Amino acid sequence: MSGLPATGIGSWPGTSIDEAVRQTVDLWALPYLPELPARGPGAEMLGRTLGHLDIPVERGPSRWQVAATPGREQRRARSLLRDDMDVLAETMAGYTGPLKISLAGPYTLLASVDLARGEAMVSDAGARRELVQAHASALADLVHRLRSLVPGATPVVQLDEPALGAVAAGTLRSSSGMRSHAPVDAEEYGRAYRVLSALVAEVAGEPLVVHSCAPAPWRTLVDAGVGVAAIDADLPGDVDVLAEHVYRGGDLWLGIVPTGPGAARLSVDQVVRRTLDWLRPLELGRRLEGHLTLTPACGLAGFTPAAAVTVARTLTDAADLVAEALFS
Repeated sequence: MSGLPATGIGSWPGTSIDEAVRQTVDLWALPYLPELPARGPGAEMLGRTLGHLDIPVERGPSRWQVAATPGREQRRARSLLRDDMDVLAETMAGYTGPLKISLAGPYTLLASVDLARGEAMVSDAGARRELVQAHASALADLVHRLRSLVPGATPVVQLDEPALGAVAAGTLRSSSGMRSHAPVDAEEYGRAYRVLSALVAEVAGEPLVVHSCAPAPWRTLVDAGVGVAAIDADLPGDVDVLAEHVYRGGDLWLGIVPTGPGAARLSVDQVVRRTLDWLRPLELGRRLEGHLTLTPACGLAGFTPAAAVTVARTLTDAADLVAEALFS
């Protein structure tokens, strides 16, 4: 029988964009436009997304911040994304099938970009509204661009929200570090994600993927229409909510291979055993069939190119064995 799909999450080790795109096509069941953070600010998750937003920002000493006009690094980010999309179109000419693109989610941007006065954008209700609206517009534009460049592709949209849990819980520290920003109400970010989920369904025709390598408010997200919960198996958040999500027909992308500093390199057998140990307490059985994808916990930018390729092949081989164990 065919195995489960496996896919990468976003970032890839330092290499040329041409080679990185070719590798994602060759290695993963779900290829994607990779991020290459080694190229510097503007090439990583935040910079790539800010380069596509119609909000002027500049790069400060350690963080992005709102500016009167687009800064040099934002202009560079726009140029890099345009060039990367052109490479994607050339490499995938004639391709038909799913193709993933990812952006930083709006609340991670709000937590990571400062207002001119120095506090994070998340501290200002007006800034939150403006950025969420700009994010939705940028997302729609990126999907339309992908469709025009790779007409046979079915766009799959992933939003990376590692900071959403802290934003929702009110644990995001202020710039001084002396206090925390007030939590953003679930009604507010739930409303934003209802808009984003509906938008992705309209322009891409596929459910929205939200990835977080930290615990996230999955109840609010899945109730808002997020179709795919992409998690770090070591920091999943509320597993009962995730199990209910799959039971109701949602998808789970299980980040079963650790990717943090010093993470152990797992064999195929170790990945299989770890996956089954993680899943069996959920008692989902065959409901996982067609709704489970194996992934690394996060991006692979911290790996050598050879090690990243090994992770991809290990996950692909493990996915076949997991499917055999679960569904035979």
